[in-house]
Amino acid sequence: MMKIGDGRYAVAADAVEQIVDPAVEGDLRLDEAGAVYHGERLDLVDLHAAAAERRGGSPVYLLLQGARRRALVAVDGAEAIREVPAEEIAPLPAFIFMRPERAFRGVFPDGPGLRLLLDQDALL
Repeated sequence: MMKIGDGRYAVAADAVEQIVDPAVEGDLRLDEAGAVYHGERLDLVDLHAAAAERRGGSPVYLLLQGARRRALVAVDGAEAIREVPAEEIAPLPAFIFMRPERAFRGVFPDGPGLRLLLDQDALL
């Protein structure tokens, strides 16, 4: 579970290799081309635009493994790990995201609201 701006989102836990906090991680360098982490050049994915959310002050990064590549995804906070049964996840109608590469693949109830589920394979 993660926060992007004021929104609450989720990603499959098995796609997250690591949570990288720049405040404590000395081997992370961000530049215009993306990021270098432990000597590996990685794309930097910013979901704030895809989710129409404003940026927070101090992002952390999720190191995600997708179907084709690894990348760092900027988020405003990593909250928890929780199992969500597949039957609770509703697919998003195609008209919501008209791009072929959809950033999100479903939605599920979480407390008083909903969370969008990131489609890391389509994104990465």
